[in-house]
Amino acid sequence: MSETVVDQLLARAAVAEEAHKWIEAVALYEVALVRLPDHVPAMLGAAAAARANGDHARAIVFLTRADRTAPGRADIAVALGEALAATSRLSEAAAAFERARAAKPLDAGLAARLGATRLAAGDAAGAVSAFEAALRLDPAEPRALGGLGSALAAAGRPLAAVEAFRRAGDSRPRADRAAALLALGDMSGGFADLDAIATGPAWATRLPAWDGVPLDRPLVVWVGSDPLDLAAFAPVLPLARSLVPDLVLVVPKPYVRLASALAGVSHVIADTEDIGGLIDGAGAAAPLVGLPHRLGLTAGSFASIGPLLVSEPMLADRWSARLDLGRGRPAIGLVWGGGFGLADLTPLAGIGDLRFVALERLPSAMLARSSAPSGWEVTGAPIRIEHPGPDFEAGVDARVDCAALLGRLDAVIAIDGLPLRLAGLLGRPGVALLPGAANWIWRIEGDRTPVYPSLSLLRQASEGSLAAMLPEAVQRVRDVMRG
Repeated sequence: MSETVVDQLLARAAVAEEAHKWIEAVALYEVALVRLPDHVPAMLGAAAAARANGDHARAIVFLTRADRTAPGRADIAVALGEALAATSRLSEAAAAFERARAAKPLDAGLAARLGATRLAAGDAAGAVSAFEAALRLDPAEPRALGGLGSALAAAGRPLAAVEAFRRAGDSRPRADRAAALLALGDMSGGFADLDAIATGPAWATRLPAWDGVPLDRPLVVWVGSDPLDLAAFAPVLPLARSLVPDLVLVVPKPYVRLASALAGVSHVIADTEDIGGLIDGAGAAAPLVGLPHRLGLTAGSFASIGPLLVSEPMLADRWSARLDLGRGRPAIGLVWGGGFGLADLTPLAGIGDLRFVALERLPSAMLARSSAPSGWEVTGAPIRIEHPGPDFEAGVDARVDCAALLGRLDAVIAIDGLPLRLAGLLGRPGVALLPGAANWIWRIEGDRTPVYPSLSLLRQASEGSLAAMLPEAVQRVRDVMRG
């Protein structure tokens, strides 16, 4: 009797689905599962209806139940992987696709899907392996052809990435190919790609595109939403400024104050302002990331010739007084978040001749009152890390506090991020802790970069960690201060 009733319920659910009554369909499938708890088709039907309604989290519940009830079924694992990916649970999605691959090892498309998910989850090496497996099964598998270059670039193998892009036959400009070309020193190709993919605001279409030649009217340069690009491309601003009477920088509002202190900039306005009057008087426009291509810069010419950023003296005095800098032990700025955890700072334990100061705004739960000059330190760390206090970087103007503090610290040790790049723009000494696959500005080898010549570079070994480089970083900082 139960089977007959369940069949009727499933038939009614199918009718509801045809009418796009997804909630009703899910409810009918659930009633069926009350009668037959191990009915896998009902679980899959409920999951499909939930996903059609946009409720991926509920679909995951049904699919997980189906996966446990009927383990080893590739179709269930694939559906679960897709639902997990839709909710950004990418590592779990990759695990589901791996189980599907175990059931269907000769499915090239499934291997490619696994590669795409691993890449989205940040597992570049795993993505390369999956894409290569897909291409061994089917050399023409489109997702693998298109994804292998991106995975190789993310894995820090730019030469192989460029070759993979070439084999794919996709000549369209793309950011990951640009990064690979730049890492290899092909500035012409890399900068051309970055220029081509730069999306401009609506007002930019009202001005001629600047072609790198001298102007007799102002040049308007717009900056994208990523402040790391602002820091990376700052060295080109003085070069562009030398060819125009005025260079106006249009930036996201939180970075107006910081950008105003960059060399080569006449004045800065927020991208939220009405700039109609400015456009009427300007001669041309260009994206910041497109300037190197339009100026024809090469590896040798894209270099900093001195400090490109000036910190605000009053702010610098404020933070220097707060932390009692300039007296006693040297103070070293420290940035670790996103590269390793607090527990990984243990290699710095026992160092008594240096002070360490956190350069990040941290949540209140990570700060504790202390006897440090500022009255604050980072809680839960294996070493004492002072902190400027809860009001550090608390204003609407992003990173001006950090730049001001950097200007008074003796050096910095940091993973790649805006504080490290600000130190480079300020010309401050420091050590960059770089992963094996680093941004193009750091190149693929060597312990210096012309973009930020004041910084010494330490690169992660294939079997090592970023934190393992901390003792060497401290030694380099000591050497700089002695010199």
